[in-house]
Amino acid sequence: MAEDVAGSSMPQDILNTFYSGENPLCVMQNLREVQGRKKILIISDQRLMYFEENATGMYDDTLYAFARIDSAVFHEGKKSAELKIADTDGAVLKIDWLLHEEAERVLLTLQSAMNDLGTALVSLDKRKSMFSGEEWTLKKPVDYLTKTVKSDAPPMTESYVAPILPKDEAVADEGGHELFEESGEPVCASAEREEMDQDTVRECLKALRTLYDNHVLTEEQYRKLRLPLLEMLDI
Repeated sequence: MAEDVAGSSMPQDILNTFYSGENPLCVMQNLREVQGRKKILIISDQRLMYFEENATGMYDDTLYAFARIDSAVFHEGKKSAELKIADTDGAVLKIDWLLHEEAERVLLTLQSAMNDLGTALVSLDKRKSMFSGEEWTLKKPVDYLTKTVKSDAPPMTESYVAPILPKDEAVADEGGHELFEESGEPVCASAEREEMDQDTVRECLKALRTLYDNHVLTEEQYRKLRLPLLEMLDI
């Protein structure tokens, strides 16, 4: 069983994950006490996001831009139900705490959001069998692409707000643009980190997320660079 979570009650580190202008359309949280730690599934107007609370009370995340989702299948048998979300690399995210009506809402919201942002229509098929139970399958067409992202997230250019990176870990964006000025300072700020205000830190977190979502940074690099920025927030 899950709960529809209002945006104002979401943990701050999850709220910090959102792009400026990104809107949650469907937010579900597990309620099973045996699960222990919280798990939250969010469909926004731009992405699918899955968060799982870790031992520190923070949240590990799995993020899918719509173009990365290959399929989503919910299967409900006589004894169990599971939603499987597969990405274009073959990895599968499994969610086993959604009931039928909750999974239906998630899939319908995901289909609508992907169709709003995509260049080709996503299908959602429903099949029911006396022996195998019920199955909903959302399938993205091969020619599916996303239109311009509906937000004011920073563009991938030299002038956008980039996260603070050590000089020996400098990376370039997909267009080959270096994320440092000629002086060697990060574009994000020329001052010391201690002097960064809260708005600057949040902009750096958003820019870091953009790099990760666009596969410029690996997950290990992203987590390493994100942690010190989170520690600078007054939360």
